[in-house]
Amino acid sequence: MTVHQSAHERLAEVGNNIADDYMTLKLLAAGLARILWERQRIREGAEPTTGLLPQAWRTGVTRLWWRALEQGSNPPVSDMEVFAWCRLPLGGWPVRLEVSDSDAESLLIDGEELSAFADEAARLAPRSDAEAELTENRTFAKLLNVAELHGRTEEEVQQAYVALRLFLIESPVVSDLELIELTRRFKEVDRHGRLYVRDFFDAAYQYRKTGGPASCRVCSDCGNPLHEGVEMCGTPGCAGAPEIRRLRALEGYYVQHRGVRICMHDPGLVEKRLFDAFGELPVGRMRLHKWPGMDACDVAVEFPDPTAPDEPDRSEWWAGDAKDCTSATMLGRSFRWDQRMRTRHRFLILPRHRFEQKHYVDDLKREMQGRSDGVRVISEHDFISRARARALGGAPW
Repeated sequence: MTVHQSAHERLAEVGNNIADDYMTLKLLAAGLARILWERQRIREGAEPTTGLLPQAWRTGVTRLWWRALEQGSNPPVSDMEVFAWCRLPLGGWPVRLEVSDSDAESLLIDGEELSAFADEAARLAPRSDAEAELTENRTFAKLLNVAELHGRTEEEVQQAYVALRLFLIESPVVSDLELIELTRRFKEVDRHGRLYVRDFFDAAYQYRKTGGPASCRVCSDCGNPLHEGVEMCGTPGCAGAPEIRRLRALEGYYVQHRGVRICMHDPGLVEKRLFDAFGELPVGRMRLHKWPGMDACDVAVEFPDPTAPDEPDRSEWWAGDAKDCTSATMLGRSFRWDQRMRTRHRFLILPRHRFEQKHYVDDLKREMQGRSDGVRVISEHDFISRARARALGGAPW
C-alpha cells in the first residue's frame, strides 16, 4: 500500500474536518480523561475494563497524523510521542495547531493530571467519542434527581436544586457531621432504604477517615483543600492563602472529587458572588432568581414595574450566564443561549480575572459572532454595578 493510499484510509476514519484543531484537542482530552480514570480504578484495586486505548484518543491521534502530512512534517510515530506533546504548550507542538493566542500557552497534561484546558475540552467532546462518563456529569445527574424527588411543586423542586448547587459551591470540604445535617434536609429514600442524597454526595465527594475531629489545610478564600507545601491557591482568580480549618467530625471528612471541584465548585464562585452582591439591595426594588428554570441560566434579575409589582410579565428582566472557562475560543464555540430565558437583556458574565486576561474577550466575541446574537459580554463587576443602579432607580439598559 502506498503512503497516499494509507493516508486516505486514515482520513476516512475521522471525516473531512481535519482542519478543526479544536475538535482534535477535544478528542485527545476526552481520551486522556478516560485513561486517567482507568488508571485510578486500577490503583483502587479494580480490574481493567479493556486493554485498548480509548476510541477518542485513537481518533485524535489519527487526526494529528493526517494534519502532519498536510503540513509536510513528520507525523507522530507512537502514542508515547503524542503523550509527550500533551505536556507542551499547544503553540509549541511539532504539528502546527490553529489555536487562538489566548490558548497557545495551554497544556493538555499538567503534572500528573489533566490541565484545566483539557478538562474543559473533554467535556465538550462529542458524547459518542468521549466514552468516559465524567464525575461531574454523574454528579449533576444525581443532583437533578434529588431535587425532583424533594418537591411536590415546581417551586419546591427549584428550591431543592438551588440548595444542592449552593452546597457544592460553599462546601469543598465537608465533615461527616455536616453530611448528617444535609440528610435531615433531603430525606427521601429508594426501595432499599438508601437516601437519594447519599448517591449525590458519594458521586461528588471522597472520604478521608480520621477517627474523630480533624484539621484540614484549605484556601482562606475559596475553601479548596491545599496540599502541604502549596503556598498559593491554584483556583483561577483566587487570591486566598493557606489556613488550617478545624473540623468537628465523628469519624472523618469528605473532599470534592477533582472533576466536581474544577467544573462545578470553582466556576460556581462567580455565581455565588453575584448572588451575594444582590442580597444587600432593598426588598421590592428587584428580585433575584438563582439558576431559574433548573439552570436555564445562572442568574436572573427582575425589576418590578412600580405600578404593577406583582405582575412578573410587566417586569424588566436581566438574565445572565456566568462562565469561568480557561479557553475563550472553546467557550465561544460552545456557548448557546437557553431559549427558555426569553428576556430582552441577556448577558454572558465573566469574572474579572478572565475579563482582564489578554486576548480573552476579543477571542470570545469573535467566536460568538453569529452564534449568540443579542448576548452582551460583560464583567461581573460591571453587571453588578449596572443592575444595582437600575434597582435604585437608574434608567433601563
